[in-house]
Amino acid sequence: SQLQRKKKQKRKKRNKMALTVETGAVIANADSYISVTDADAYFTKHGSPSDWTGLSSANKESALRYATTSLDSMFEWTGEIVNNTQALAWPRDGATDDDERYYEFDVIPTQIKYSQCELALYHVNNALNASYERGGDIKREQVGPIVTEYFDGAPAEATFPILIRMVRGLGSFKGPSATIDRA
Repeated sequence: SQLQRKKKQKRKKRNKMALTVETGAVIANADSYISVTDADAYFTKHGSPSDWTGLSSANKESALRYATTSLDSMFEWTGEIVNNTQALAWPRDGATDDDERYYEFDVIPTQIKYSQCELALYHVNNALNASYERGGDIKREQVGPIVTEYFDGAPAEATFPILIRMVRGLGSFKGPSATIDRA
């Protein structure tokens, strides 16, 4: 019936939460450093990967949210958070980079926004929220004639050299969230 359709549409609207972008104004419910429009512009400038351009706006928002959470948990940022009510690690007071540039407390550095885009794109094909059986610490895997064996001490999770280079000086990489000790 028409009444049921209207109720269903209302529920969809309620469940659809728009991306809330941190602008440097210390937004308590922010969940991204960059808007979908600005992320689209970044990818257009860098060759518009079809993995990104083919996504719906909702999927882009989701990828940006996961990227924000991951980025903030992967790095120990310079400076201090501006306010205890802020949702994200940025903005920061006293943040500097390797070139000794000082970032005002109401600025989200471009490097942070762009590294979030790179992580969001990674998330499209490799879920940032994935779990790894036995920590992902594979000694040897064989599928038909193809064999994969990791060196001892290889990280169980993906590493992101581009992110480390992009945010160099703004923070230090914390590495995987867990380590596996062998007896």
